[in-house]
Amino acid sequence: MIFLKILFVVVCLFLMLSILLQSGKGEGLSGTFGGSSQFMGGRAAATFLTKTTTALAATFMLLCVVISILGKSAVTRPEGQSEAQRRLSETPPAQVAPSPQAPPQAPQGRPAPVPTTTPGGPQ
Repeated sequence: MIFLKILFVVVCLFLMLSILLQSGKGEGLSGTFGGSSQFMGGRAAATFLTKTTTALAATFMLLCVVISILGKSAVTRPEGQSEAQRRLSETPPAQVAPSPQAPPQAPQGRPAPVPTTTPGGPQ
């Protein structure tokens, strides 16, 4: 899988280079390096670059499909469960901490204590 990814990057780089070297309406980068008529003999250069670009583009698309299929089969389990789903189903649920309880109240059989002083009374 690593080999395919490295090959994919190399193909991408060569594909970008071959596209940039082709002459278009503004002569592209091939005009920058001496003109398209100077680079490999004019028409032959255009034919060579066109064929190279076509081959690289086909290789690029083929590698995209192959890496996608291999990557998908490596992650998905035979029973249709992905690695992440399998891990989630195997881990036990987290323990929820009990919420803090209210302070204890007076027992129901006893009355609440009565304050000894009253507000506004003698002190």
